Amino acid sequence: MLTLGTLFAACTPGDSFSIKQNEKIVFLGNAFFENAIDKGEIETTISLCYPKKNITFRNIGWSGDNVYAHTRTRARGGGRFGDPDKGFGILTNQIIDLKPDKIFIAYGFNESFDDEGGIDSYGEGLNQLLEMLSQHCPELILISTIPMETGFGIPSEHIEAQNEKLKNYAEMTKDIAINRGHSYVDLFTPLSKESKYTANGIHLTANGYRKAGELIAQALSFPAPAIEIDSEKAAQIRNTIIKKNTLFFHRWRPRNDAFVYGERKDEQRIAQEEPAQIEPFIAKQEAAITLLLEDL
Repeated sequence: MLTLGTLFAACTPGDSFSIKQNEKIVFLGNAFFENAIDKGEIETTISLCYPKKNITFRNIGWSGDNVYAHTRTRARGGGRFGDPDKGFGILTNQIIDLKPDKIFIAYGFNESFDDEGGIDSYGEGLNQLLEMLSQHCPELILISTIPMETGFGIPSEHIEAQNEKLKNYAEMTKDIAINRGHSYVDLFTPLSKESKYTANGIHLTANGYRKAGELIAQALSFPAPAIEIDSEKAAQIRNTIIKKNTLFFHRWRPRNDAFVYGERKDEQRIAQEEPAQIEPFIAKQEAAITLLLEDL
């Protein structure tokens, strides 16, 4: 069972974090959240801590994304895709459509490759992002970068140098969170103590995401989970969550997106109707999750 012991990091108002009935939580960020889709661990942890709240989760993480939402255009010409600088407008519309009550936000890793000279730009972009999100969501929770792990054939000097950059970007995220009155969760510090949570030095395994869920629960003072996270019932809930996540992924990011949103959308108009047809299947999985949680 998760233990809610020493808090590694939570800035006010994180101490007063709570979830109301029927809230919608959105996960927004880079590969940290996109890769969480098929692990289901963070969502499972939150669900087990609040099993009777009937929470709706939507994950719109995008690998390679940054605070300017550049990757959400796919940098392709025409229609929805446009130029990279149009990604922010696309993200804004996505948030407006989702109508979230809380957004968990994880950025900074991709931006860290701009080195120390990119920190100010990252800060400006993060402030711009939070300003927009605050207009459409009452509560924002910022997640720090995670450290690179040793091993995997990566030279230790490279890891040390990159982790120093990642730490600085995490500190920038923390400072902005405090200044704007948002909650902040520090994953960098506790995950720096061990090297057993990634598949390649930078991307979390399922066990890594379970640890991240535990740290988020600690930092935001979640109530104790209703059952043990490694129980058979929790695994059943997690698998159902993953099925729902997969369906939603194909709902908002269909493989034939060029025909649905992009430069070929006038060629096969029927394709534009297909994503919405996934909605009943998403609803079915969410109903199954609710039933499983009600039995706890």
